[in-house]
Amino acid sequence: MKKRILFLLLMCVSLFSLAQREIDEDTPHKFKDRFYLGGGFGLNSGTDIYGNGYFFIALNPVIGYMITPKLSSGLGINWQRTSYDRPSVTLDQFGLSPFARYNIDQLFAYAEYNYISTPAYNLSRGNYESRAIFNRFLVGLGYSQPLGKRGSINVVGMYDVLYKPEQRIFGSPWVYRVFFSF
Repeated sequence: MKKRILFLLLMCVSLFSLAQREIDEDTPHKFKDRFYLGGGFGLNSGTDIYGNGYFFIALNPVIGYMITPKLSSGLGINWQRTSYDRPSVTLDQFGLSPFARYNIDQLFAYAEYNYISTPAYNLSRGNYESRAIFNRFLVGLGYSQPLGKRGSINVVGMYDVLYKPEQRIFGSPWVYRVFFSF
């Protein structure tokens, strides 16, 4: 139950935004006008299922390009830090996330590849001295509700087609995001 509450809190506190510009098919736009910047920020603290206090922070900047009025692609950079008080340990994860999005009116198809480097625990030495690489390929569908001329609130559900339950790094193959676009 605590894992579910933690997951919901992380999902609610994390803000992942992709700023996308509208491009009119009839009006040619300059190359530089098709680029957009976005990003996200996550912040959380609490107690894990073992009673250990933790602090979590995440930064996720994004740059994208509107290839057509319906298709965009880009790259996200991911960094997350989790600090625990017992034992006193700080873990940094980082990675890259190329993505593609295809809009169909207010619905959209979304695909994202994650390359994630995370600390690996060495059982024989009792520390985090090496790193492990994890790959995820997320595909899903989303809904975008416009808020004014350029803004929108978006909801997307994705499935990790590379999910391996034996790795136990991710609790589920499903990923849900709520984000704003400007």
